[in-house]
Amino acid sequence: MTELSIGVLDDDRGILYTLEAMGRSQGWTMSVTSDAEVALGWVAEGALDLMLVDYHMPQMSGVEFLRRARKLSKTVVLLGLTVEERLEIAQEMLEAGADDFVTKPVKLADFAARIHLHASLARMKEAALSATPKHIHHDTLERVLAALRSFRARDHRPTSQEVAAETGLSYPTVRRYLEFLSSRKQVEQAVVYQDGRPGRPLYTYRLLDEG
Repeated sequence: MTELSIGVLDDDRGILYTLEAMGRSQGWTMSVTSDAEVALGWVAEGALDLMLVDYHMPQMSGVEFLRRARKLSKTVVLLGLTVEERLEIAQEMLEAGADDFVTKPVKLADFAARIHLHASLARMKEAALSATPKHIHHDTLERVLAALRSFRARDHRPTSQEVAAETGLSYPTVRRYLEFLSSRKQVEQAVVYQDGRPGRPLYTYRLLDEG
């Protein structure tokens, strides 16, 4: 079994107990709390591989926690927890820094599969940080990736121009980063001919599973 250190932030003690038991049944080290500041401390210390965060928290919202946690760590995998399946909530969490989200009630098979998937994402992030070329800046790369995650949540394959509009970055910059991600097999590029006729094509992009 993969050795992982996982944190959970939720104000429901029942959820904390359930997720702690599920994680330990998989051989993972589990740290659970209802205190957002304690959880942020774990992230800041680099003590976690993954962090699950409840969307509805009383003192500090889950979205605010995600923003602060992502500033503290570029490599920890952040997963939102929510009972609501509304697209706008998923998009809000992704834009705040979440890598994915998990809906409640959480089932063991789904929970374990999602964690295994994102465990490899954590390793990929660490590798990317140590092997990124000088002309690729991590913060800019994260902005492009966040936009691509948002488009994927909307089931839309954007063009370079759409990614530029979403991120506020220039078109040449976005193209450079999309080409970089394509070369790393993190983004799938597709050619689309307008009106189905040959001519100058449009290129659309889709973020591949980060696992």
